[in-house]
Amino acid sequence: MVLVATMKLAMWFSLLSVVAVVVGYSVEPRCEKITAPMCQNLGYNTTLMPNFMGHSDQREAILGLQEFSGLLQNECSPFLRMFVCSVFVPLCSEHVPGAVPACRGLCEEVHNSCQAAIAKAGLTWPAELNCSRFPEPPDLCMQQPPENGIENTLKIDHAPTDFLSAFAINPRRCPTNTVYKEGRCVKECTSQVLLKDTSKKVLYEVWTAVWSLTCLLITTFALLTFFIQPKRFRWPARPILYLALCGFIRSLVTVVQWIVGPLTCVANNIEKPTENLSCVCFALIIIYIDVAVCLWWSVFCFVWYLTAAKEWSTEAIENISTRLHALIWTLSMIPIINSLMYKNIESNKTFGFCFVSSSILIIFELCTITLGCALALMMSTALKNVRKALVCAGRSPYKLERLILRLSVISVGICVPLFVSLLCNFFDNFVVLLMKIAMQFLSAIFASLWVFSEKTFKSWNKVLKPVFRHKSQTVTKV
Repeated sequence: MVLVATMKLAMWFSLLSVVAVVVGYSVEPRCEKITAPMCQNLGYNTTLMPNFMGHSDQREAILGLQEFSGLLQNECSPFLRMFVCSVFVPLCSEHVPGAVPACRGLCEEVHNSCQAAIAKAGLTWPAELNCSRFPEPPDLCMQQPPENGIENTLKIDHAPTDFLSAFAINPRRCPTNTVYKEGRCVKECTSQVLLKDTSKKVLYEVWTAVWSLTCLLITTFALLTFFIQPKRFRWPARPILYLALCGFIRSLVTVVQWIVGPLTCVANNIEKPTENLSCVCFALIIIYIDVAVCLWWSVFCFVWYLTAAKEWSTEAIENISTRLHALIWTLSMIPIINSLMYKNIESNKTFGFCFVSSSILIIFELCTITLGCALALMMSTALKNVRKALVCAGRSPYKLERLILRLSVISVGICVPLFVSLLCNFFDNFVVLLMKIAMQFLSAIFASLWVFSEKTFKSWNKVLKPVFRHKSQTVTKV
């Protein structure tokens, strides 16, 4: 049964990997042809939405441009139309991983040239075009082109002209903390970019390594114990296997991230998290595991409640186990689909890894954990009633008391860290970040403690003793 369940989980993760690969290519921003009539023949013909006004498509951008028609009718500056259009339909190129805004110098040139004419016409300079909003070199931006080169420039799909060379990619014009590589500016993930305080950087790396490696070792031991004696861990104890498996995958992913290093950095929107395939894959795997852990915790309490209060047998619970698997692994896919639809994958500015940002998802996980806690209390009450019945019948409650203590310790050890780690999402603090990392691994460690018993070590002794005996006999013969 353990092997079958593991194969099912492997199939889910194969599907997840395929989805991540497809998304990695589909979520990248795509340039689209400019359709706005007022912004044709400007030296570039492709744009990227959303624009700098927050419009999600060109239809909204065109409506927004109509409000500036009075301003555009003034011929006070040869660069007025190009500047306004750069805000509503900004430049997009395959060589630039994002929309290119106008430079502050271009904005100030247009503002100074048109200020008198606009005032004479009874108009005011729009607040949306405040020049302080625009970047300055060396950040990527559109500078003021030669006046005689505006109408005769080539399209962006061809070789850059004098006009395009003002904002074309080259090593000297890449923003801070980025480098020129393969025709584009890409992030430069260094310790200086991530954490200016070296002591914090070292503390973070050591803290992450210690917790992830510890969790990896303990969950590996728990999983191997399940494999050598699967009959010992039948339902209702079986959810512990899947909690340990989720902890194993999380710790393995974290170890890989720790070895590889930051996957993306935030630097003036040069590289979005969704443009990094590895970062997207890691973020989706982690959120899949997080939701699965919360659901398996609730199922763990639910099946023990059925056993204690409703007197369900192991066979009865095994009959519904397939439906529980289908429900949990399917529900765990919903946040992934939601993340892909709304593109709410973000990059943590502290350590450079991607994560799924969703308040609704956090609330859902909190509600799931709360439901599990309620079931745990009901389970505890039912077990105490069973103990009273045993005492009244004159039978020893010793084994039941040990089971109650074991369930209580492990339930608290799983529930409290999960709850605290979710609450940490509402705070942006380095200490809280370290606490969140510890709590995420601590819940998996407590779940794996279920296998630590005298029977477990006797089982391992039976497995390892023949191996060492064979080695000693081989050495003696030699």
